[in-house]
Order: sequence, then structure tokens, then C-alpha cells
Amino acid sequence: MRKQLQNTIAESRWTLTVVSVLTTAVWAVVCLNNLSVIAPFLCMLFSTFLMMELNNSNALIRIYSRMVSCCYMLLTTMATFQFVSMRAASVVLCMVGFYTCIFRCYQDQRSPGWVFYAFLCMGFSSIVWVQTLYFVPIVWVLLATKLLAPSVRNYVSSLFGLLLPNLVAFGILLYRGEWQLAVQHFNELINFGSLANYWLLSVNQIVTASWVILCAIIGTVHYIRKKSADSIRNRMLYSFFINLNTVSIIFLCLQPQHFDALLGTVIASTSPLIGHFFALTHTKITNFTFKFLALGTFVITLYNLFPYLLR
Repeated sequence: MRKQLQNTIAESRWTLTVVSVLTTAVWAVVCLNNLSVIAPFLCMLFSTFLMMELNNSNALIRIYSRMVSCCYMLLTTMATFQFVSMRAASVVLCMVGFYTCIFRCYQDQRSPGWVFYAFLCMGFSSIVWVQTLYFVPIVWVLLATKLLAPSVRNYVSSLFGLLLPNLVAFGILLYRGEWQLAVQHFNELINFGSLANYWLLSVNQIVTASWVILCAIIGTVHYIRKKSADSIRNRMLYSFFINLNTVSIIFLCLQPQHFDALLGTVIASTSPLIGHFFALTHTKITNFTFKFLALGTFVITLYNLFPYLLR
């Protein structure tokens, strides 16, 4: 049977190299206008490496394919307006690090070390974006229901992981006599602002977020329909992605003022889902969908990059 274009690209060993060159070129264009994007670019590279490790260590796709990492790089690079946000880069890096560590706890109730490292990532994320803590109760539930690793040791380790970065940061502020900043920081947890105020967002942000959410919906529907072909372990891991991604999208829709942090969170959870769709479907309809999404991502990237090309 003749391979579809999507399968040729998804299974090629050159795909990651080509995507890396293209995304680096986009970052370079923005960097020429603003050197402050260098640090977020390094965060993106490191998070891409962690995404590769996440895919390899968990065999998220049952054939050879780098589509998870490629989708992550392309969706992240598409949002060029995010490049200058160190908060956005830090949150998405911490989210990918969290996934990489927490999935090692699958069916292991005696894995306090990996749980600690996973929640340490969430703790670091909460320093730059305190609303990360909203996800903690949900993750605790998913740890028990999807990763099947509930134990007192694991939950205590998660608390230590969350507290350590915040206690260190609070100690530094206390030493400098700026403890009021810590109070203001955690007060943001009860400051919800206006709901669904999309006037806060630019057209670029709305278009980009809508496209990422479309990819999330396609990937989620595909996986729910085809999950029987995967191992039970992978079904549980992808269910973890789907649940956390759904919560992140709802959060983004209700609180668009946190757009920069939440978009990266959604991208980190969407990439494995849409990557699975690209790599493991073979019909003419899915091939057309692949071309449509690839072309749309390219057009939106150019649209977001256009202001930098004029400078």
C-alpha cells in the first residue's frame, strides 16, 4: 500500500532535523530584533529535548516517529509573540519536566523520588506563575486514578517538592526585607479578575490559541476512537494528557489574562495527542487533515512573524 504524505513525513528520520532548522530560523529572525528572546529560546530547546525523552522513555508512539517533538517545536514557534516572555518559557519548560518525571511513577507506589522531582517542577513554575498551584489537586487525583500510584510517601514527597522552591524564594525575600512581595504573590490565588474577557487578547493571540485548541480537539477525538490499539499503560498516560489539557483549555477560556502561561501548558499537552494522530493514521481524510494543519501552522507562523520582518 502506498504511503500517504503524512506517514512519509511522520516516519522520516529527517523530519526532526528539518523542523529544527526551520524553527531556529524563525527564532533567529525575532532575535535580530530583540536579544531578550535568547533565554526563552534556550528554554525551548531544553524543553524539546525533554519532550524527546518523554516520548522515548514511554513509547508514546508505537512506531519510530519524532512527531511529538516536532509538533511541540512547531506549535511553540508559531506563537512568536510569546518569545519575549520569560514566564511563558519557564512555565512550559516546567510542565514538560513535570510530565517527564511524573510518568516514571506509573503503578509505582514507592517512587517518592520521581514524584518529588515532578512536583519540584510545579513548585518552580509556581514562583513565576502562582496559578500553577490550581492544578495541584487535579494532579493528585490523576496520580491515583491514571498513574495508579497513590501512597502516603508519594503524596508527602509531592508536598516537599512544591514547598522547597517557594520556601527558598521566601527565605531570600525575607533576608532582603521584601517579604511583602511573597504575600502579594500568593494573594493572586484569590484574585480571579474578570471572566472570559477576550478584549485583553490581540487578534494574533486569539488566532493562535484557537488553532492550538483545534489541534487538541482533533488529537483527543482521534485517541479516544483509536486507543484500543495502544497498551493499557499508554491509554492511562494519554488519558492523563487529555484530562490535564481539558482543564488547561477551560482555564484559558475563563481566564484569558493568564494567556502567556496557559498557552504553553496547552501546547505541552496537545503535542503528544496530535503527534499520535499524525503518526498512526493512514487514510485520505487524515492525510488531508495533516496537510491542512501543516499549511495552517505555516500561515499563522508567518502572520505572527510578519511584524518582525518589517523592522
